[in-house]
Amino acid sequence: MQTTKRFGLSALISFLLILPFALMEIINRRNYNEDFPFILFSFLWFNLFTVSLILLPIALNKWIKQDKSNSNLAQTQTLLTNPKSSLIISVVLILFIAILSLLSYIGLIPSEINTESILVFGIQVPSVFIAFAFYLFPIISGYIASMPIIRTLQSGGTLFAHPIHLVIVVAISFLFTAGTISLIIDQLPCFMGVQFCD
Repeated sequence: MQTTKRFGLSALISFLLILPFALMEIINRRNYNEDFPFILFSFLWFNLFTVSLILLPIALNKWIKQDKSNSNLAQTQTLLTNPKSSLIISVVLILFIAILSLLSYIGLIPSEINTESILVFGIQVPSVFIAFAFYLFPIISGYIASMPIIRTLQSGGTLFAHPIHLVIVVAISFLFTAGTISLIIDQLPCFMGVQFCD
């Protein structure tokens, strides 16, 4: 699956998945004179986009029968499709966030930078831009870890040819899916039209 097509299809699937909740929000809360919660739905879309971006190509390559002419794909490996280098990059990205979170937890990083600081992965950051950058680390890690799996499936290999890559992909996808489900459950009264739902 080409990168542009992968991003476009993942974006569309994520949009279609949050659309029912957006419609419920619009229909059930139209009498309350509230602004539409764009940040909430952006967060929901982004989480689902992440899971779709990582898992969709793996699922398609696993269950759709591949053309045998793709068998030469394994011979031309890049930095991101080489299993060893992609694993190192993925683990470094995850460790970077994990170490910063640990340092913040034990108090070696200031717990409060200013009154408007944002908490991301247990780390206080001074701006939305930095929070978004930190938020991208596990996403990039999962994306990179999925590349050798996809390449192996395209060349006729098995899903479990790269078990550590698969663990990274499943763990990151699970965390983002769990976060999305938790957020939907938390906001469900609002979607259903309960007036004082916060």
